Amino acid sequence: MAGRRKLQSEIGPAEPGFVLEDYALYNLVRTAATYNEEMAKALKRYRLDTIKWRVLMLLHDKSPSSVGDLARRSVTKTPTLTRVLIRMERDGLIVRRALSVDKRVVQVTMTPKAARTLKEVQAIGQRVFERAFEGVSGTETAELTAILKRIRANLGRSPYEAATERPAARAS
Repeated sequence: MAGRRKLQSEIGPAEPGFVLEDYALYNLVRTAATYNEEMAKALKRYRLDTIKWRVLMLLHDKSPSSVGDLARRSVTKTPTLTRVLIRMERDGLIVRRALSVDKRVVQVTMTPKAARTLKEVQAIGQRVFERAFEGVSGTETAELTAILKRIRANLGRSPYEAATERPAARAS
């Protein structure tokens, strides 16, 4: 008996029959880019960009936060984030302070101005979210989130630990 034929979405980039438009990771990157473009357009009138938006959302979730924590959670390299934080501080959106016990650690706190700005732009984020998930059920959204977390955990492992081994069969 012949093996089950692979679905197009199961065919990887090195396999015969690969179609880029059906590749999950390609679509993930394109979706993220489209989301970032939409948010950038909407945030422009508030003199914000998507990195500043992410920082404000992260600080809204946990303020103060260290620069290192913000860099990790915002998926931004520390030098890039530091430049953004300098501009945000100049604009009165955040305050940066070195910890008294360890001057190497800089804590970032939202200002009242940032809280007011965030309140205004959260409505924009809500509209983009609602448009993005039109026709997608809450169950599908939860499943997508769970799948993305699993993929991120998989990718977070060293790319060298199983690179020479044959990957385990995928669950269908």
